[in-house]
Amino acid sequence: MRFVRLVVLASVTLLTGCGLPNEGRFTPLSSDQVPDALTATSTTTPTTSVPVETEAPSTTVTDVLYDLVEFYFVSANRVVRSERLIVSPATPTQVVETLLRGLDSAAQTAGLRSALPRGTNATVEVRRGIARVSAVAPFLSELEPLDQRLAIAQLVLTLTRRPGIGQVIFVVDGVEISVPRGGGDLTVAGAPVTYDDYLAVLSTRD
Repeated sequence: MRFVRLVVLASVTLLTGCGLPNEGRFTPLSSDQVPDALTATSTTTPTTSVPVETEAPSTTVTDVLYDLVEFYFVSANRVVRSERLIVSPATPTQVVETLLRGLDSAAQTAGLRSALPRGTNATVEVRRGIARVSAVAPFLSELEPLDQRLAIAQLVLTLTRRPGIGQVIFVVDGVEISVPRGGGDLTVAGAPVTYDDYLAVLSTRD
């Protein structure tokens, strides 16, 4: 028992000598006793996120409408029907301008020609079913009589196949003129002509 007391006493003395803090209190350390790893300052660079605007490409699709128009050209001194698509609405003036521009490659390959001279210009005004074709001299006066008849037939047949047009009058330099019919006879100046007036030169081929 005496030996046990001596061991316990020695242990208490040893613990007291080690400098354990009394009553469990915190003892602050001076700055030079703090490890460098605990005092190091970490720096964080802020990251800025910039939103990227995306926009789907804008695509506008426009439907182009066409009208199927009957045009009349010449084959072996007869007038024959041809068809062509032109942008809608196909106004009478637009139809005549297309006719005056002449043939496309397909029509030329088919052996057609136009009796209307290149460079001819005309405008069209429609009133009460009558198309008034206005041009300037010399218009068709320099053509041979047969080609004059065929050229007038081309214009009359093409225009009277358009909706709302049944007759055609020709005006040159503001004056109504006479024109040859399909049979070769001349109309009275300013008299309207019709589709039937040119059946004599109209080819029956489809």
